[in-house]
Amino acid sequence: MTATLTAPDGTALAVESSGTGPPVVFVHGSNGGLHSWAGVAEHLTGHRVVRYSRRNHAPSGVGASPNDFAIEAADLHAVIAAVTDAAGAGAHVVGASYGATVALHAAAADDARIASLALFEPPLLLSGPHLATVLDRYRTLCAAARFADALTLFLSEVARIPPEILTAGPAVPDSEPAAVAAGADLEAMSRDGTDAGRWSVVDVLVLLMQGGQSWSPLPEGVEQLASALPHVERVSWSDQAHFATSAAPTRVAAAIQRFLGTPG
Repeated sequence: MTATLTAPDGTALAVESSGTGPPVVFVHGSNGGLHSWAGVAEHLTGHRVVRYSRRNHAPSGVGASPNDFAIEAADLHAVIAAVTDAAGAGAHVVGASYGATVALHAAAADDARIASLALFEPPLLLSGPHLATVLDRYRTLCAAARFADALTLFLSEVARIPPEILTAGPAVPDSEPAAVAAGADLEAMSRDGTDAGRWSVVDVLVLLMQGGQSWSPLPEGVEQLASALPHVERVSWSDQAHFATSAAPTRVAAAIQRFLGTPG
């Protein structure tokens, strides 16, 4: 079932839910959407699966600029409130990449309705004020309608995807909606910090997932986060990289299923 939820600032959020049981809310990464967690979610049993498209990612609405993580955390809280009001229990939150950072911000702000977090490689050390100059270049490219170039800039200098992986991957789309979405994520990342100690206030159990082939500084950020969190479990797949949620969805789903304590 797909519905539209209104965020605190009035932005429309597309929300899709299926199944029954304790709610699990999935938060996608940059340039994702309702489809992003589909391969994992279809293998998760015994829960109500809730996926939403983050603001600035179709079919959700475009929010005000500049974007930041506090706004996105408020969106996630709105989704959680909607499903927990109906379920009468806390929601488990699953996030990947940028979506994992959104989940951390939401839990740090208020974890009263959050039962647990399952996070795949939040890119914590990729954020920071050093991105301000990259954001200026990104906006210049978008103003010139050079959307593919803007997205390539995001992938290479924000996500820091190695050139050989970019070259082997799919062609970068010349898409204004995709550029708007990535640009909003870049805005939030440029306004964020890298202090791992702030996550020590997250007082729920956290599953940290990672790939053994992911590029620096993703592993370093996961290590710092693991040291800061008071309640953490970990799982790593030596043959996977930052795209494990789509490349190995059954393994990711199995890890989440075990973490939630329900049979697969």
